[in-house]
Amino acid sequence: MISGIVRFRVARAYAALAAGDARPAVKAFAKDGRFFFPGDHVIAADCLGTMAITAWFERFARLHPHFELLDVIVGGPPWNMRCMIRFADQIGDDYTNEGVQYVRLRWGRIVLDRIYLDTQAVAEWADKHADQWSV
Repeated sequence: MISGIVRFRVARAYAALAAGDARPAVKAFAKDGRFFFPGDHVIAADCLGTMAITAWFERFARLHPHFELLDVIVGGPPWNMRCMIRFADQIGDDYTNEGVQYVRLRWGRIVLDRIYLDTQAVAEWADKHADQWSV
């Protein structure tokens, strides 16, 4: 039952990001949550806490990324739940990627969120569209 709720919340957060709304994603984090987006480019992040996480997700949501959820796996007890999301994403006509998101939850709140994807593809997009991220 709990894993079904997590799957629903994941799908809702991804759909909201595609619509330009960061709130469902941000609300899922614990106050001491941590978010990692890898790479050596303007989009890379190591955010700790609500303010930093909110700022990153609000910028990202403005890009209106399109997502396809390929797989969502949830396991573990509520005080130490893990979730793996395999996704494909697209921004505009010149960026597509696939990746995995690893999430640790404690009592329904994200304490760790780490993205694994082709960082070179992200860096190439960021080089061409840095103005869209910096706004």
